[in-house]
Amino acid sequence: MKEAAPNSSLVISEHARRLVYEKFPNARNLTGAVIEKGKVFEFSFNVDDERYSAIVNNSEIISTARTNGEEVPDSLVNRLQNATIKGGAISDYRTITLFDGYVSNPAVNYRLNGMDFVASFGVSSIYMSPYPRWYYIKNINDLPDPIIDFIQKRSKPNPAFVNTLTNFNEETRKSIAQNNEFEFGGATVYTNLDGTKTYDVAVRYLGTDSQNLLFDKDYNLIWVGSFNQIRQYNEDFSGRNFDTNLTRKEISTFTDIFGAPSHFLNFGLDVGYNLMRSYRNEYEGVTSYIFWLDNGRGEQWMLRYNADKKIVFSSYSKP
Repeated sequence: MKEAAPNSSLVISEHARRLVYEKFPNARNLTGAVIEKGKVFEFSFNVDDERYSAIVNNSEIISTARTNGEEVPDSLVNRLQNATIKGGAISDYRTITLFDGYVSNPAVNYRLNGMDFVASFGVSSIYMSPYPRWYYIKNINDLPDPIIDFIQKRSKPNPAFVNTLTNFNEETRKSIAQNNEFEFGGATVYTNLDGTKTYDVAVRYLGTDSQNLLFDKDYNLIWVGSFNQIRQYNEDFSGRNFDTNLTRKEISTFTDIFGAPSHFLNFGLDVGYNLMRSYRNEYEGVTSYIFWLDNGRGEQWMLRYNADKKIVFSSYSKP
């Protein structure tokens, strides 16, 4: 799978370049490219016989990937072949450190049923998504300015909305009304196969639970988490109704969608607990869907669809 390069015609931060040399003083053949203008950069370089890439902001190295030309270990091949998603073609073995100083994990490109994925391996788990690379950010300022503005405009209390939550009693509403509508909780930036990016931003919502928002390459909001589930809690916020809010028509439509690709075999909505974890989400005029589909063996797909029933994000995990 070929990874599209970031825009290298923009200015590379010399400070970010120095951070790479401080971490890797023996780096050779270093080249840089811009991921987010003035904020986030990618550097490629060699250390001895190994090839590295590093994602760097203006204060730290965010993540690194290392390739040394080794064959994919049989142990990793066997782990994939023992999963429901077996049968794909494996290539480009490397190790990835998602956070600088964090434990590195092996990863491979994985082509399955005509679709390209990246599979990364934990000690006893597999995580797979259809993105050539991704990186996690902890600082909101590493996001594009329009997304920062969207989050910060909501980083304050919203008592007018809270007072519409008639499922809560007055005491609970007064308590929630003091919380900011949004508190930034981190973001994952995914590179798509065409080189564009998708921004997955997590927020703490009204101090009650964590939700996510997806923004596309033009910073449009294309998917929202289950913000509307706040209306399912009982009056003292001690529990909520977890029943699906999908209509029969929506259930029928998505049953047909999941019945087509073979890698969704045995992950259908006909399994009761899958349906109960499937929701229509609504926030800021955006409608979308989320599905947590389990096959009864602990393997799980997390699927996000937009209002047009088109998939905008997917990931597979196996414990």
